[in-house]
Amino acid sequence: MTTLSGGTPLLHRKIDVCFRHFDTDDNGSIDREDLLTLGAQLLSKFGEPVTSPKGVALMDGMTRFWDALVAAADQDGDQRLSLDEYRACMTGAFVESPEGFDTSFRPLAEAVCALLDTDGDGQVDEREFQAWQEVFRTAPEHRAEAFHKLDTDGSGKLTVDELLAAVREYYLSPDADATGNWLYGPVA
Repeated sequence: MTTLSGGTPLLHRKIDVCFRHFDTDDNGSIDREDLLTLGAQLLSKFGEPVTSPKGVALMDGMTRFWDALVAAADQDGDQRLSLDEYRACMTGAFVESPEGFDTSFRPLAEAVCALLDTDGDGQVDEREFQAWQEVFRTAPEHRAEAFHKLDTDGSGKLTVDELLAAVREYYLSPDADATGNWLYGPVA
C-alpha cells in the first residue's frame, strides 16, 4: 500500500470507506461507469427521472467529480482509479486543498442533498437519509446511528446545510471527535 504524505490515518480510513461507495461493481477500482451507476441507483431509489432538474444536477455532479478525480489522480492513464490513486487524489485535491472540495466535490454533495430533500422543505428526515445510506452501502446497523449522531439538536431532521457541513467535515476534518465523522457510521 502507498503511504500518503498528506492527511492522517483517520482521514485515510474515511477515504477508504468512500472508495467502496464509488466502486459499484466491486472490482477494486473506480471508473466513470461506477459513478454513473451510483447516480442512477440514487435516482432510482428516490424515484427521480434522470431528465428532471435534480436528476440532471446529480448526473452532472457525478461527471464533474469523475473528471476532477481523473485529472488529479489517474497516474497510469487507464481511466480507472485504484484505491491508492483514489487516496492520493482525495488527500491532495480535497484534504490538502480545501478549495478543491468547493469546486469539484461540493456541487455533487449539493446535488445529493437536493435529491434527498424529496419534499423541498430544506430538510432531510431519517427515512430519506437511510435510503441514501442504503444506496451507499452503509451497514444497516449503522444507518440509524449515523442519522442520530448527525441530528445534534434532536429535531428528527437534518437541514440540507447541516448535511452539507457534515459531508465537508467528513472529508476534510482530521478531528477524531468531529460529528461529521458519523456520516456513514462509525469510522473504524
